[in-house]
Amino acid sequence: MTAEHRLELLRRRVRAIEGTAREVGAVLPLGLPEVDAALPWGGLPLGCLHQVVGEPGDAAEAAAGPAAALGFTAVLAARLAARRGGTVLWCVRRGSVDDALHPPGLARLGLPPAQVMIARAADDAEVLWCMEEGLRAPALAAVVGQARDADLTAGRRLQLAAEAGGVTGFLLAAGGRAGRGGPTGSVAATTRWRVVPAPSAPVPWPGLGPAAWDVTLDRCRGGLPGRWKVDWDDETGDLSVAAALRDGPADPPRPAVRRLA
Repeated sequence: MTAEHRLELLRRRVRAIEGTAREVGAVLPLGLPEVDAALPWGGLPLGCLHQVVGEPGDAAEAAAGPAAALGFTAVLAARLAARRGGTVLWCVRRGSVDDALHPPGLARLGLPPAQVMIARAADDAEVLWCMEEGLRAPALAAVVGQARDADLTAGRRLQLAAEAGGVTGFLLAAGGRAGRGGPTGSVAATTRWRVVPAPSAPVPWPGLGPAAWDVTLDRCRGGLPGRWKVDWDDETGDLSVAAALRDGPADPPRPAVRRLA
């Protein structure tokens, strides 16, 4: 065994201890240079856990916030299904507000019903168990779970299961704002995304345009946080970063305060 080979084995052991072990090159580029550049792997690392959080505000936004996070997650899961040719396991609580997946809507985001298997669990604990079992099944393309009561221990278990099975997991939850008793906090995920609705690009016909999301990378191992407005193209199935956030800061400039004395 050469010194170079021994060094590579040691590197693999260190990555395993750090919870970042995965096959070399197992990355899903998002096709967004600005976002891919913010990720140290050049894209979304596979065979690990990612957390996607919606942030509903008032009652009118309560449905739209999680829906935006769900749509963004569905696009990522659809790309994995197309890449691996497998099925996406989607785990929800039976009879809850999450148990309302709309197959035609998922199909428009590139995830046809034939590639989705829905597991309806009794409670959040069972949702997390279904996710863990699915992540250990290499035949699956991805596992998505909607759980509102996940902690660091649950996240670590899911992360280890994803690494063992080589399957990518997405823990999807509706976030909460300060003072609102938000449900799920940060878990032991490789990346944490926050996705909320954004205004659609103008269209030449009456009605709504394609989906648009305000996407924030809150946490990334070895990377830096970032924020982008992402547009979805219904016809091509492509994502693009809107120019307004690509070329300038995410937040509008504040007006200058005029001092009177």
